[in-house]
Amino acid sequence: MEVFGFPIETLYLYVLILGVILTVLFLFVGDILEGLFNLSGDGVINPITLIGYITLFGGLGYVLETVTFMNSGTIIVINAVISLIVIVLVNFFIVIPVKRSEKNISYSVQELKGTIGEVYTTIPIDGFGEIVIPRTHGTMSKPAKSFDGEHLPEGTKILVIDIDDEGVFLVSKHYE
Repeated sequence: MEVFGFPIETLYLYVLILGVILTVLFLFVGDILEGLFNLSGDGVINPITLIGYITLFGGLGYVLETVTFMNSGTIIVINAVISLIVIVLVNFFIVIPVKRSEKNISYSVQELKGTIGEVYTTIPIDGFGEIVIPRTHGTMSKPAKSFDGEHLPEGTKILVIDIDDEGVFLVSKHYE
């Protein structure tokens, strides 16, 4: 079958190449475009889904045209349906949950006041050390100094009292 004077296999190949080029461009400028055009990407149609559909449609169409002996019209319909089903499933089970989890793991440093952690690197009386604070999505380490001016050895349970202007945590020994 020919479309616009080109064999359909060639058009599928061009669509596949276009999808790959768009994917590479989206990797480099996707965040900028999402910010400029306020593309949230939480709906069924978002840039990732659209680019994925284009790429899958081109690749699957090319493979079906070269491997099978079905009618080209049948291949277009099968290709469109399979590509749509795959992209919708990928969107609902991968893209949307990942975007939602990105929003859930953010935190404010001020939220860490009052949390309990542990000294990872000894905090000398007038110096700095390092603490670790367990969180839902992993453990974070932060620079710290003693709020009370006391020596806090490695392994000591601490309470975050405050955070100074430079982001250094002021901690005190935690008594359970």
